[in-house]
Amino acid sequence: MRILTGYGMSENPFGCAESATSRMKAGSIGRPRQPASGAFENELRIVRLEGGDAGPGEVGELCFRNPVMTAGYWNAPDVTAATIKDGWLRTGDAGFRDDEGDVFLKGRFKEMIRRRGENIAPAEVEDALLAHPSVQQAAVVGVPAGLLEDEVVAVVVLRAGLEADEAALKAWAATRLAAYKLPSRIHFRDSLPTTATHRVAKDRLRQEYGHGNGD
Repeated sequence: MRILTGYGMSENPFGCAESATSRMKAGSIGRPRQPASGAFENELRIVRLEGGDAGPGEVGELCFRNPVMTAGYWNAPDVTAATIKDGWLRTGDAGFRDDEGDVFLKGRFKEMIRRRGENIAPAEVEDALLAHPSVQQAAVVGVPAGLLEDEVVAVVVLRAGLEADEAALKAWAATRLAAYKLPSRIHFRDSLPTTATHRVAKDRLRQEYGHGNGD
């Protein structure tokens, strides 16, 4: 039995499915899934934070359009209007296409960080920090640092018995990330706060470490 990689949501059963090329690429969710009958096309746009279609390798919000996606939310016209724009379903998920057309997820779109005119996916910075042998958990958030500008702030939990300081982790990240993606601050704590659904409570981290707090 072979396990296939894919992506979907209750609002859109036709998300993405593994392709012949994507199965060889770690982290890819494939390409837009198409009906076997060819009855319709499942379209995907990836839209930049500032608007407009993203190019290959550029992170944006995944937006789908097809005739079997949801028409809206029951008794929630405001939510429907915010989610479906000009016939396109805004998933709230961030991702990008590579040069071959395969799609990769990069976390939630609302968590995207804007810095030096570039968009940064927190998941990419988190992955770089998690690759360090001393790091058990990592969460990256953007906090306001000026007009239309965010500061990249990382919060990490170290593995028991292992050590790493801020300078060491910054140097490690610098070998894996472009300069504009590097955290300006790295904070350490014993555990990360979580929500009732056991996700990292990033809103709490933004509050706690925003405006230079947490030093």
